[in-house]
Amino acid sequence: MFEFITRKIGNKLLVTFVGILFLVMLIEISFRIYFGLPDRLKIAEAGSKEVMDTIFATIKHPLTVGDSETIHRDLEEIGNKYEKIDVYLCDFNKLISFSTDKKSINKKIDYVIDNEDFSKTINKSFTEEQNEAVFSKVFKVQGKRSLISIFPIKNSPECFHCHGSSRKILGAMIMKTDVEDVYRTVIYQMRRSLILTIFAFVFAAIIVNLFVKKLIKNPLNSLVEATHKFAKGEMVNITGYPKDEIGSLCETFNYMVNEVAKSKMELEKELTRRAKLLEERDELVALLQKANKQLKELDTLKSAFIANMSHELRTPMNAIIGYTDLLLDEVDGPLNEDQKASLKKVAANARHLLQLINDVLDISKIESGKIELRPNEVDLKALIDSIMVTFEPLIAKKGLNFHMHIEKGAEKLYVDEDKTKQILINLISNAVKFTHQGVITLRARISERGLDKEGNPQFVEISVADTGIGIKKEDLDKIFDKFAQADVSTTRQYEGTGLGLSIVRGLVALHKGMVWAESEVGRGSTFYVLLPFKKEVFDAPGPVIEERMAEALAQYFEVPKEVFLEEPSYEGKSVRCWDYTQCGHVNCPEYGCPEKRCWLVLGTHCKGMKIASWPEKVEACRICEVVRDLVLHKEPVMVELKPSEKEKVVVAIDDNPDAIDLIRKYLEKDYKVIGLLSSEEAVNQVKEIKPVAITLDIMMPKKDGWQVLKELKEDEETRDIPVIIVSIIDNKTLAFSLGAADYFVKPLDGHSLLRKIKSIETYCPVKKVFVLERDEKTSKDLISILKETGYDVTATRDSKEAINLVKLQKPDLLIINITDPDSSAFDFLDFIKGSSELKEVPIIALTNKELTEEEKEALNGRIKEIINKALFSEEQLIKELKSSLKKIGG
Repeated sequence: MFEFITRKIGNKLLVTFVGILFLVMLIEISFRIYFGLPDRLKIAEAGSKEVMDTIFATIKHPLTVGDSETIHRDLEEIGNKYEKIDVYLCDFNKLISFSTDKKSINKKIDYVIDNEDFSKTINKSFTEEQNEAVFSKVFKVQGKRSLISIFPIKNSPECFHCHGSSRKILGAMIMKTDVEDVYRTVIYQMRRSLILTIFAFVFAAIIVNLFVKKLIKNPLNSLVEATHKFAKGEMVNITGYPKDEIGSLCETFNYMVNEVAKSKMELEKELTRRAKLLEERDELVALLQKANKQLKELDTLKSAFIANMSHELRTPMNAIIGYTDLLLDEVDGPLNEDQKASLKKVAANARHLLQLINDVLDISKIESGKIELRPNEVDLKALIDSIMVTFEPLIAKKGLNFHMHIEKGAEKLYVDEDKTKQILINLISNAVKFTHQGVITLRARISERGLDKEGNPQFVEISVADTGIGIKKEDLDKIFDKFAQADVSTTRQYEGTGLGLSIVRGLVALHKGMVWAESEVGRGSTFYVLLPFKKEVFDAPGPVIEERMAEALAQYFEVPKEVFLEEPSYEGKSVRCWDYTQCGHVNCPEYGCPEKRCWLVLGTHCKGMKIASWPEKVEACRICEVVRDLVLHKEPVMVELKPSEKEKVVVAIDDNPDAIDLIRKYLEKDYKVIGLLSSEEAVNQVKEIKPVAITLDIMMPKKDGWQVLKELKEDEETRDIPVIIVSIIDNKTLAFSLGAADYFVKPLDGHSLLRKIKSIETYCPVKKVFVLERDEKTSKDLISILKETGYDVTATRDSKEAINLVKLQKPDLLIINITDPDSSAFDFLDFIKGSSELKEVPIIALTNKELTEEEKEALNGRIKEIINKALFSEEQLIKELKSSLKKIGG
């Protein structure tokens, strides 16, 4: 009861109002009882006094003269006139001498009025002088309440002749008035008030309930109902609300709903647009991946070709240089000065050409993986000294200075000596080449980059700094690319193939180290390389892993470190970054590396990354698409093969997880959507899941949607499951010919997809077909083609007979010509519509004309297909009918 009141605001108001009414009426009754009775008694008392004055005035003279007869007669008349009044005249001994009741004469007054309080009162009135002439009080006499008024008869001179003058009070006139009617009147009024209160209570409850229901409860119920629908996603507006505060609330609600609906519509448009963009992106990524793969193959072929060609070129170059040197040594006879000068030019250019060929050959070997290192412990200072012998004449010629600083602990390297010498020669050669004045400084120290798992250093950082021309900031990220120099004009001015730094990076990468540069135009450049000094670097398989990168990224994204120690995956498979996106780095050193966690690998860097090592690398990896999409937000597990038995499952087959997620959001209120990213095992998984419907994309890698659809329809376990194509390409003819239930072209209309799946959920294979066709030839053709296709066909030309036949046979499909002259086919449709057993049977309508919108509306959406016979030849009509049967599921 209490809950019933507290749960409804209208009930609260009703109870409050009725409570107030009840309280008012209770107060009214109390006042009526408390004040009403005394007031009426006062009126009766005043009346008694007036009557006693009149009686005493009447009998005063007879009393004075002792005319007893007159007194008896007067009192008798009074007794006859007033039935409820008794008057007694008693002497000071309380003996009654006269009375309207003759039986009481000569009796004591306190005997006649038997009440102890009255006796005390009458005695008191005889002994004490009273201020009031008449004293009245209610006494209960013989079970009845009576107002008894006492009028003391005082002694006076005219009475002295009989009673003397000694007594002040000679007796009293006493009048007894029956006041039971007064009390009954008050009780009657109280009862009337109570009845009025009850009536008012009921009346008020009804009236208040009607007003509260109309003015408050109904508008609030409409608002609550609309709110519930809104919470479920329905955009409903409230109408017919009052123009008060509740009406203002309803108007606010309608405004909110309209704004949300507008936002929802804009959101759906945005989702559709993004879905389309995702489709386009996926296509572009697929094309880029294919192009990238082809480029890698071409690059490998090119490297192999260059390696072969370089070998073929170097062989004759060796002969040219050798024979030129022999001529200069005058082995074959003396030469004049002009001949020597010419031969020296030939030898110099031949050696330059040979160096170019060697560089091309080196870079080709690096890229083709044909270089094998022979690491040993190497003394760094001795190595540099051996190199500087070559450069000292040139340094002296240009007036440059060379300084070398090797810190303690960095004296030894564990490297391939020849390759390290080649690295340093390239760096020092560039420094000398691009420096016209100043100093070249080589420093070596133990590096804090590339620490092992225990945090111990294992690399020496060697830097070569010059005071040369410097490099523009925007050119720093491409100077290590093949055939690239910072500026084209630099190539012309300083010559060179642009392969030196590429060779350096390749050789450093073979040592599991890294290279980077810092520069400022006009102030010089510094090139850094990390080379190992511990044998363990080569003993450990794979590249050097910096776990500090995982710790830094985990701290930034506030996730466990283990997240970044796992390999990235896409479509349930482990992938490398370039499998997912195009980083833009044309010479990524990690191609061919088994390690897929590129953010952990020392020296692996994307385009634009200046230093590929902790801590500088963290900043670049924080915005990496692979880290954000594949590591932090792993695609949801699309394959869930064990739905509960109560769930209706729809399988979405699409290689794009976002497309599956979009379908899931559209259908999740009514269906459990299981996504399958791979089309290769889709058919087997569908057999296990047994969904009510399947959505299928067409453009998928390895096995496209057409092949999947064909396999689904060829398998006995899956052929009856409706398949809806959801694709960016439009080929409905092929889809329906393969057995698709419907076709949606992306961007997807989710609401239409939901309606379609609900409509085909009741799908059952069509075996029995009923034909209602008035035209005999058309009917025969339909029966013939349907029977040839394997259907059990029943046909009639009469609508009334059709009703009787379908009651008995319960067909799976109805084919009806709805444009017969007497429109009796619509009677048949009305019967089908009203039949609980047949109303869900799909109908194909045949017409002889194009239906108007009103006629289509009249069909009430129960027609699966409408075929206008007038538009088709006989052959085309049969073909169209077959297509419609396949769409329905036949």
